[in-house]
Amino acid sequence: MWKRKGMKYFISLITLLMIISLSFSCAHVQEKELQVDPNEDFLKEDPAAEEVFRVLISSDRYVVSQMRNGDTIRRVPDPGGDKFISSEVGKYDKINEAREGTLKIWLYPDSGRLMKVRPIDLTYLVEIDNLIIEDIQRWTFSFPGRVITPSSFDVKYRVVLQKKQTDEEIMREVREDLRQKRISR
Repeated sequence: MWKRKGMKYFISLITLLMIISLSFSCAHVQEKELQVDPNEDFLKEDPAAEEVFRVLISSDRYVVSQMRNGDTIRRVPDPGGDKFISSEVGKYDKINEAREGTLKIWLYPDSGRLMKVRPIDLTYLVEIDNLIIEDIQRWTFSFPGRVITPSSFDVKYRVVLQKKQTDEEIMREVREDLRQKRISR
């Protein structure tokens, strides 16, 4: 009887160890895939692309690439705002992940200012989706031909999160945030 129970515990322990080792090996593969992520391919000009602009955001960089309509519309550069959005993305650098989302933009036909912003494809990270919408709302455009065209277009975002802290540091930060929330109640 004791031998059977001991054997069951031994098999359970071996199974548990195998599951843990597999989970670590899968995490390692995902990390390698992120390192070879085609961020530069995402930014390459593509006249066949449906979107007019593509934006790459990480905690280290903010890059806007124009795919089409370069002779009729341009984004007015905003280095301070770009740096701010990158720093906001840095707050979510708790995992290694790259997500893409697309927004549909409508402009007022008389002024060229933003009229409406609607998400088409979400990143499925709510905080990042909200940050992308806030980002596009600060954009301004110039029109070299003095004609507001296009008045509606897509902007595709790629947000790259990079885990830069150890798990212990992240847990310490989360605990501190929870303590601060309890104190503020």
